[in-house]
Amino acid sequence: MNNNKIKIFAILSLLLLAVSISSVAALSPYDGAVTTNIAVSSSGTCTVVDDYGVTYVIQGTPGATGTITTDVSTANPQPSAVSPDGVSLTHFIIVTFDMNAADFTQAQITIPYTDSDMQGIQEPYSIYKYVPATDTYTQLAAVVDTNAKTFTITVTSVDDPIFAIGGATALAQTGGVSTTMWVALAASIVVIVLLVVVGVWFFKRSPS
Repeated sequence: MNNNKIKIFAILSLLLLAVSISSVAALSPYDGAVTTNIAVSSSGTCTVVDDYGVTYVIQGTPGATGTITTDVSTANPQPSAVSPDGVSLTHFIIVTFDMNAADFTQAQITIPYTDSDMQGIQEPYSIYKYVPATDTYTQLAAVVDTNAKTFTITVTSVDDPIFAIGGATALAQTGGVSTTMWVALAASIVVIVLLVVVGVWFFKRSPS
């Protein structure tokens, strides 16, 4: 086997590996925090929809400006916090209001979710807020639209809130593998097969 063959095969392998990694990474729509500008209108309201589809309707001082940062994760940002008995939490949303607290009156937040976001829990779903003073997650009053798959809540403080969607543990999924994991596994298998096929074809086609 000459050096050129080795180099070409190595390049093909790296390209296929890069495609595989990109495909698996694309399975999750949540890849970091997104920041959205706020500008309160003369009527005292501001409505923005961020890149995660979270809608904020803010009431405050006309002319006030700032930003909202939304970070969505499947990992609990407060793993030591106590959750309500019999409730499993998922789809954690960390909201940071960067604006003058005196200019903020309240914000109505509409949080969308998908079936894949609810892996491991079953309906009825509820939304919970992290309470730092007690290191607990407490259920919030919310308007739940199961058809649109949204929760709508109201906050009256710019204190960085952490929310989570909760429900009873889905027994059928306990100890199982999520759909996302199955897709990632399938993508990895496809890449391995492609590498083998390309390698066999290349070395058969090219003389040593």
